[in-house]
Amino acid sequence: MRERIKHLYISFAGLLAIGLVLALIGPFGTYEQLATPARLGYWLLVATLNGVLVDLVIRQVDAQLPEQTPMRRIAAPFLGALFAAVPATAIVAVANGFFGLGWPERLLLLYSQVLFLLVVISTLVYTLQDLHEMAQARQPQQKDSPPEPAQPTPNPWTRFKERLPDPMEGDLLCLEMHDHYLAVHTTAGKQLILCRMEDAARELEDLGQRVHRSWWVAASAVTGTEKQGQRLFLRLIDGKQVPVGRTYKDGLKQTGWFRQ
Repeated sequence: MRERIKHLYISFAGLLAIGLVLALIGPFGTYEQLATPARLGYWLLVATLNGVLVDLVIRQVDAQLPEQTPMRRIAAPFLGALFAAVPATAIVAVANGFFGLGWPERLLLLYSQVLFLLVVISTLVYTLQDLHEMAQARQPQQKDSPPEPAQPTPNPWTRFKERLPDPMEGDLLCLEMHDHYLAVHTTAGKQLILCRMEDAARELEDLGQRVHRSWWVAASAVTGTEKQGQRLFLRLIDGKQVPVGRTYKDGLKQTGWFRQ
């Protein structure tokens, strides 16, 4: 619960910061048409609602795009912003009427203005996040110093299970990213927890590897590989097929997970 509150607080604070900057700049005529308190309320409301909306849409688009999509880091946020701009325009139109700016007479112009803001902001944020995750994936994992013989270090999976809301038995299979949550798959079932993928991969240390932007797999769970067209999948002991991202193929080959 603490992690969830912390994550929501950070996300909300970021959206408020964007809204504050837009309120100070006053784009699209809002600086001249609204007094400072009204302009502040207008942009905080618009930035918060549309920020949540575009984040959800981009994550869905990113999950559906094939790994081999050209210019993926630009295509995902652009397509997400393109789809999100439709309901976002409706949000802005309602906000305009509520704050006395008048109902828009030219919806296409309003749509283009909303789309421009969403594309610029989402492309910047998505690209920085994606580059950060790629850098984390390519860096060798740092191992802690050997523990003292009298104080053995607990198994990483044993420590990680403390994050689960309910006690869970079974062997760890994989982790799957769902928006801001992780689905922890074991031979006994699965549970959702609020956790970043990179934090989970670091805590589980040498038990497995990140194999995709949205997947981490335990080494003991892999039974083989399969190819479907140009896409490569890892086959797990429970029959599950996990996609392998292009970014992670070289690292998996070096560790001997497959030779394709």
